[in-house]
Amino acid sequence: MDQNKRFAVAMGIYAGLALLVWLTMDGSAVPVGSGQVSLRGLTFALLAFFAVRTLLHWKAERIRAEKEPHVTGTEQ
Repeated sequence: MDQNKRFAVAMGIYAGLALLVWLTMDGSAVPVGSGQVSLRGLTFALLAFFAVRTLLHWKAERIRAEKEPHVTGTEQ
């Protein structure tokens, strides 16, 4: 599968998961340290982390592909 298509599919899946989180989770809070964090917000932060990680990996692969020479099957 083409890298751009794989990236688009991954981002679509992240968006779908974010929509499911929004629709199914409530905003209940969990005590953390001296404050509170909502479970929905924590889940969004985790999804955002993985989405940014996927974005950075995709960009790195594009840069690597531009730098390496293209090899055709006819050269020996």
